[in-house]
Amino acid sequence: MSVTTLQLTAHDPIIARDGRPFGIGQGNRMRSLDWPLPSVVAGSFRAALVKANPGLDFTKNTPLEVLRVEVAGLFPTVGRELYLPAPNDCVWDGDAGKIYAAKPFPIDQGGCDFPVDGLRPVMYSNDPDKLPFKPKPTPRWWPVGELTNWLLGKPVTFEAKFLDAAMTETRDHVCLDPNTGAVAEGQIFTTAGLNMTYLPKYSEHIDSGNRSFRERFAEITLSARVTISEKVFEYVENLKTWHPLGGERRLVHWRQSDDVDLWRCQEVVKSALETSANIRMVLATPAIFDHGWRPDWLDASTLEGKPFGDGPKLKLVGASIARWKAVSGWAMQGHAENGDGRRVVVPSRGPGPKAIRRMVPAGSVYFFEKVEGDGRVLATNGWLKSVSDAPHDRRDGFGLAVWGIW
Repeated sequence: MSVTTLQLTAHDPIIARDGRPFGIGQGNRMRSLDWPLPSVVAGSFRAALVKANPGLDFTKNTPLEVLRVEVAGLFPTVGRELYLPAPNDCVWDGDAGKIYAAKPFPIDQGGCDFPVDGLRPVMYSNDPDKLPFKPKPTPRWWPVGELTNWLLGKPVTFEAKFLDAAMTETRDHVCLDPNTGAVAEGQIFTTAGLNMTYLPKYSEHIDSGNRSFRERFAEITLSARVTISEKVFEYVENLKTWHPLGGERRLVHWRQSDDVDLWRCQEVVKSALETSANIRMVLATPAIFDHGWRPDWLDASTLEGKPFGDGPKLKLVGASIARWKAVSGWAMQGHAENGDGRRVVVPSRGPGPKAIRRMVPAGSVYFFEKVEGDGRVLATNGWLKSVSDAPHDRRDGFGLAVWGIW
């Protein structure tokens, strides 16, 4: 297996629909997610890979073979720096200009028995004299260097190099009556697309009335990582094509990238994980677990387990998780997962909608105590690797995680 990175450049606003009905007799307004789901990126790349390989087509076992390709991403990049979602344990008091890190407090200062007994409350402070405040939204995208500082417990200051969420562009469409050339009665609908060519710089420090476009927005490209067998790797190396991403066939330029260091963990994180007994996991992409919020690799009674077979054994002590989000989709070919993680064709199923499942949102934070083992493995073998339960969810890029201390 070979690992390479891809650089994507959006030509059009990208359609990333949510699950609400849209279409004839269902609704005339499309609503957008704030970022494309990992499975959308994975599916688009696999289709582009088949089209770029003259020896492949979408017959026989090819659809199942390309499903074995591991795709991770999508993340914005500015220059040669990767950007990752904001961690959910960051509490921003914008009026006072203070940034707090939430963490589990000792069990003798309070506890909770929901959703399971034994977890500790995650709070930014337990000081009763501290004045309450309403936290302000944090920047949506953090440079990986600043996120690394956060994961190591170092202070972070929000500046213009932090980026806000992608802006949504709406378009109104009409259907023309071929007989009259006028708008067909009632045939009007609206689509919403994400501008993924420029992201707004953190607005707290930007005066839009006195700054130029370049000062208010950062030009970005997009980065993904693929793990693929050698027999088709040569086509990834030569990949340079336009191919749709998301709905409405909005075009993106795909090409192989040489920026392999973008996805690597810094040595300072490895050293910190090696010596610390308190370990923090932050989701960089939404995760899908068999038990909702709880990974299957954590025992239901002891809350202990190993995220990676050669990694340390961890005990969950607290979690800071946003509200769940839904994911579904459409299966072009009926298939099922067998015991060894491979997919097999199930003709009786046929094409059709996928079941709706719940995702743990990106940015969610899990706090662990190390029971045994070498924490350095989490950075060397687990940095931006999937912690989801099902093999096909891992191959689709759900549940990529970064690791730090608390």
